[in-house]
Amino acid sequence: MTRFPRSDNPVLLVLNPGSSSIKWSVHNAAVLESQSAMEPIVAGQTRVDHSNARTHFEAAELLTRVLENHDVRAVIVRVVHGGSEYLKPVSINDDNFRQLKNLIALAPLHNEAAIELIDQLRHSRISIPIVAVFDSEYFSDLPMVSQSYGLPAALIKKYRLRRYGFHGFAHESMVTHWETINPDTEHFTLVTAQLGSGCSMVAILDGKPVDTTMGYTPNEGLLMRTRSGEIDPGLLTWLQRQERWSPEETDYILNHDSGWRGLSGGIDNMADLFASEQPQHQLAFELFRYRFQKTLGAYFAILGGLDGIVLSGGIAENNVDICRRLLSGLSHLGIALEDPVASFPLPLFLSSPVSPVQCWVVAADEAAAMLRSVHHHFSFENEFQSLAD
Repeated sequence: MTRFPRSDNPVLLVLNPGSSSIKWSVHNAAVLESQSAMEPIVAGQTRVDHSNARTHFEAAELLTRVLENHDVRAVIVRVVHGGSEYLKPVSINDDNFRQLKNLIALAPLHNEAAIELIDQLRHSRISIPIVAVFDSEYFSDLPMVSQSYGLPAALIKKYRLRRYGFHGFAHESMVTHWETINPDTEHFTLVTAQLGSGCSMVAILDGKPVDTTMGYTPNEGLLMRTRSGEIDPGLLTWLQRQERWSPEETDYILNHDSGWRGLSGGIDNMADLFASEQPQHQLAFELFRYRFQKTLGAYFAILGGLDGIVLSGGIAENNVDICRRLLSGLSHLGIALEDPVASFPLPLFLSSPVSPVQCWVVAADEAAAMLRSVHHHFSFENEFQSLAD
């Protein structure tokens, strides 16, 4: 059982449920307006098994333990997909909670866990305000050309179809890191990559996202642990007819049975896949690498060049050799890697000092980005205080 340091100051509990784990941290609410509030008083991460619905129960127990030692002002919960209705933080009430439950199908690996977590907290014995923040907020102003799909305009209007983008808090944190180490650079081109169970890349121009690999759902783009990523829609409809899949079965296969685990025949861990010499395992890793480099080249083209690349997520943070493999053979893009390179500590500079493109591995601080979002939209002290009223 986690032991928390005693604190009489008002705090915020930040909960970040992912597709295979939940991260949590406690932050000082009284000084939210200062950067020091972004530093956690205490933090941790718990591996979870969503199929056994452990996430929300563990989080409720966690909240109870936090309350024993802290004056919790509010709980902030990351929700991956807010649909077209939710592009900024909301204080949870009965009405918007019902609406959020209707969005589970848009991101089944994530939204269901977050909604169950919020539901459990709402029914706990202690009444604490809950604020939902949305991963898609960061991409709300993507250029029309990059957020659009080539579908009938009537369908797009009816269902508000667009590329929403996800992992927004992670990508924002990576951009913040870049801007911190390059404080005098006003104009820059950057690619950020979040590489974990879910994987996504973003093209950044002068600090703003202009394209991203994930689309209407978090399944588009790169090869992921259990998600297929990009796939020919004609192939998909053909398989549905051949296998007589229902929409629910199709969704399950694309989200749970595909990705590098499906292609490799059952290898979950990317480090194991990378180290294996079995041909099918090597193919799965090379497809992962191929899609990464293919996207990097596409973003180089639309950005008109590249000043930097920032990698984060469990794969990048825990295996520098994989990072180097992903970035190898790209001298034509201006990428030159340092050899040898240390593995720790992060942030880690991978590129040669003479490389035109700076390559970094960082530990993205999603909690800080979530707090910045809450502070931006609840900017006045009395408005933020009203969450607890």
